[in-house]
Amino acid sequence: MSKQAFKPILLDLLRQAQADQNAFFQGLPSAELAAIGEPDRWSAKDHVAHLSFWRQRLVLKLQAQLRQEPQPEEIGHFEQINPVVFEENRYRAWPDILAESNQVYADLIALTEQFSEEDLTAFKRFDWAQEGMPLYLSFMGNCYEHTQIHLGYYLLDRHDVAGALHTYEAWAGRVVEGEVPDTLKGYMLYNLACFYATHDQLEKAKPTLQQAFELYPESREFAPTDPDLVELH
Repeated sequence: MSKQAFKPILLDLLRQAQADQNAFFQGLPSAELAAIGEPDRWSAKDHVAHLSFWRQRLVLKLQAQLRQEPQPEEIGHFEQINPVVFEENRYRAWPDILAESNQVYADLIALTEQFSEEDLTAFKRFDWAQEGMPLYLSFMGNCYEHTQIHLGYYLLDRHDVAGALHTYEAWAGRVVEGEVPDTLKGYMLYNLACFYATHDQLEKAKPTLQQAFELYPESREFAPTDPDLVELH
């Protein structure tokens, strides 16, 4: 039996992430969608605008790759960029924020479809991909896991720890239970273990981290210095 192609699965995961993001935020009261956030407590608009900005950066990289052009210049460390993005989008209207989010996601899906299975899954395929990892991790990290994190942030800011925990477990479970590469399963489990470790769920963190190590052995190298895992060191 031939191995199932990963590209259609990746596309489904990306579409599901966008659908879940929209359902989450559009399910909020209208007052929350119109709210103006603060630097230490982002509004719904702030989270979605932030996600769109970083997805747009990925769009630019993918476009450059397909056109065989130089990669766009790096724009600085995210800790410096994020406050700037926050202020630039802080007073924009929700419909505009949502339309931009939907457009950049449509662009990402269209670009993904232009890459081959090998382009998406091979290690050290593109020198701009993080640490020689497969391109699919750029999509999953930037689009899927990044969205999961920000839904969690939104809930945690509003003291809904149970909701954030459910989000992390559901999103990770969708990947781990799917027909995806072991590296991706391990990647998602590692980040789930980090969430557990930073939210008083150490009894769940330890076995989850061990499972991540088995599926994604490279994670053993940076786990000892990961501040999220300090309670497990």
